[in-house]
Amino acid sequence: MIISIWKKQDLQLIKELPTEVLSAIETTIEMLDEDYGTERTTEDLGGYVAVVDKAGIKQLKQKQLNGIIPEYIDEIEGAEYISALFLCSNDFSIVVIVNELNNKGMKIIK
Repeated sequence: MIISIWKKQDLQLIKELPTEVLSAIETTIEMLDEDYGTERTTEDLGGYVAVVDKAGIKQLKQKQLNGIIPEYIDEIEGAEYISALFLCSNDFSIVVIVNELNNKGMKIIK
């Protein structure tokens, strides 16, 4: 499973996640909106947030993240989720959000 979050309205796709996770994702989307505009698409610069499970991170690693190591991995405080920033180019990044406990998040991202 990969849920791609490009815009604030996409947060409706993941509304069941803990509020701490939603807040972290919203903060990232706001930064991308500020720097790259609110009408970004898959063809534009900037990037997006991907909420994934084990199969989703495997799929990303085979395609978009092939050969890319995370710039940083951070725990989302107050939730059992981690966030990992992957810089795909100078102006495109993917922030991966994964449940740390259910998917052994740190191990599958590295």
